[in-house]
Amino acid sequence: MDVETYNAIEPVAGGWDELAERTGAPPWLRAGWMAAWWRAFGNGDLHIIAIRRENALAAIAPLVSRGGTLSSPTNWHTPDFRLTAEDDEAKTALLEAVYATGRHRITFGFVDQRDADSCREVAERGGFRVLERTLEQPPFVPTDGDREAYERSMDRHVMSETRRRRRRLSEQGDLVFEVSDGSEGLDPLLEEGFRVEASGWKAQAGTAIISQEETLRFYTELARWNVENGWLRLAFLRLDGRAIAFQYLVEYGGVVSQLKGGFDEEYRKLAPGTLLLQDVIAWAFDGDATRYEFLGAEEAFKLEWAQGQHQRSLVQAFAPSFRGLVDRTAWTYGRPLAKRIRDLVRR
Repeated sequence: MDVETYNAIEPVAGGWDELAERTGAPPWLRAGWMAAWWRAFGNGDLHIIAIRRENALAAIAPLVSRGGTLSSPTNWHTPDFRLTAEDDEAKTALLEAVYATGRHRITFGFVDQRDADSCREVAERGGFRVLERTLEQPPFVPTDGDREAYERSMDRHVMSETRRRRRRLSEQGDLVFEVSDGSEGLDPLLEEGFRVEASGWKAQAGTAIISQEETLRFYTELARWNVENGWLRLAFLRLDGRAIAFQYLVEYGGVVSQLKGGFDEEYRKLAPGTLLLQDVIAWAFDGDATRYEFLGAEEAFKLEWAQGQHQRSLVQAFAPSFRGLVDRTAWTYGRPLAKRIRDLVRR
């Protein structure tokens, strides 16, 4: 197997997509998604490491190079990060190439437990010291079973309140659930959805999609790319035609994943976001989906509906060098202690 490196996505995009297709990688591990993320949030230099076997890519890891460190191109807009590889042999070769780059710190963020274990094992074999912590535990709902059985398993109070709120909203007008794939009227649908997503506390806290130019650009570009691939799903709950709740979804490989969502603050007491969630889960059960993914942190309202959780971790590997020791000390005990150690050694 041969190791290749790239400093841009375009030269390797074709082989990357072929590898992703062969391995069933979700949309956020593909070249198009990563290109949109980089244009919106990129800071540093791209350093893509690939493993080629018999003239085809067998594994790939897009990374960001900054001042002697490598890190995964991830942030809180990342569903998860995995090492795209045909098999364990290719994944191990990829990680060995990553840890052989001579960087004093290598960080993988939002990795699942299997890849976290692989990162730690290969790093420790190379003499690196590893720190690992949980970033989030996103909930999910298996939707390949019986929907009525799932609803019977729900907390009775939650279901009773949901029925009451739906009845109250229905008394105010025509309550309609709809899902669009964005192939027609994408721009007005996004404008409408982003307005709902920004209602209330998200706009006030500056975390709504439209609050920052880079996030608006990212989710807009991402929507167009997902439409091209047939993966976008925009879900709305409408009252007399007015959108009062919204979910920005992607559907791929039998999995429906919620990237963003929100509801109109005017209707908070009747929880339209919860009603839309119930509708989307039912839609996933009734369609071909096998799982509904909430993504993100394990918030209380998600746990009321979930039947399982994943783990997403941060894995930091520090090289067996002075700089790696100082950096690890800083991350473990804080910057002041690391500075004292550095000053002591320099005397």
